[in-house]
Amino acid sequence: MIPFREFLERIRPAVNRRIEEVAACEGVIDPGALPLLLRGKRLRAGLLLRIHAGLTRATTPTRQALDLACAVELAHAASLILDDMLDGDTVRRGVPSLHLTRGEGRAVLDAVGILALPYALAAPYGAGYVTMLASTQQSMARGVAWEMLEGSGLPAAERYDAIITQKTGCLFSLAAAWGAMAAGGDDAIVAVFADYGLSAGKAMQIADDITDLHALAAGSRGCRPGSEALLLRCISPGKNGADQALVSMLDAEIARATARLGDRVRQRVPPEERGAFGQVVRDIVGLTIAGGRRTA
Repeated sequence: MIPFREFLERIRPAVNRRIEEVAACEGVIDPGALPLLLRGKRLRAGLLLRIHAGLTRATTPTRQALDLACAVELAHAASLILDDMLDGDTVRRGVPSLHLTRGEGRAVLDAVGILALPYALAAPYGAGYVTMLASTQQSMARGVAWEMLEGSGLPAAERYDAIITQKTGCLFSLAAAWGAMAAGGDDAIVAVFADYGLSAGKAMQIADDITDLHALAAGSRGCRPGSEALLLRCISPGKNGADQALVSMLDAEIARATARLGDRVRQRVPPEERGAFGQVVRDIVGLTIAGGRRTA
């Protein structure tokens, strides 16, 4: 199988075409919001389609897999509009944040309209997909609430893990589970990939927060501190300093993602593919760090 970075380049045009088609067909998306939907790395869609390809050994995704990949990207895009408003971020995916160019009221309406599209894409494939999507979006909202509120009473490390599990990990988990489901995986395979996706998403968020910390240290970020401030409270710098402690934490989550792929996956996936799935997580982390903030 080709490297994940190259795989993303290959699938991105099809994902963007389908998103544009759905947005135009449903008639609920104002053209002014469309540029946001057609940007981004497509990490979540790429993870879903990469798992589907690994399990089916198909060179092109089915319509179902493509629709589900677009659904997770649209769910993510809607959350970005609201996150930027809450955080006071001014740039998203290389352009001014939507609430700055269209006003906060219009941005909220845009987010609500975009939120309808993942359900329109997932519903034809069964009620189970709709239920999973709804549960994931509830978890994402809960994670952002925990990030904003200080009253949980949990130790910093536990609170940080809970936040990144909910606000980021759960959508990666959904993408991975849907990739396995679209490939015809049984419940056990789907569960394994859901766990794998969860750790992949958490690794991505840790990498993003590390990037944020470096931006804060350089004085280049002025919006409300988020989970990155809590991350700094979770580590014990030790003799090698904070940077090394952060890298060790990130490496541990990457290793955890690969370890999720146990015996069940070994029965379905050849050895070279299992190694490729491990590299996928490392590439997600690398792309997150290299791309900087607000490009996902």
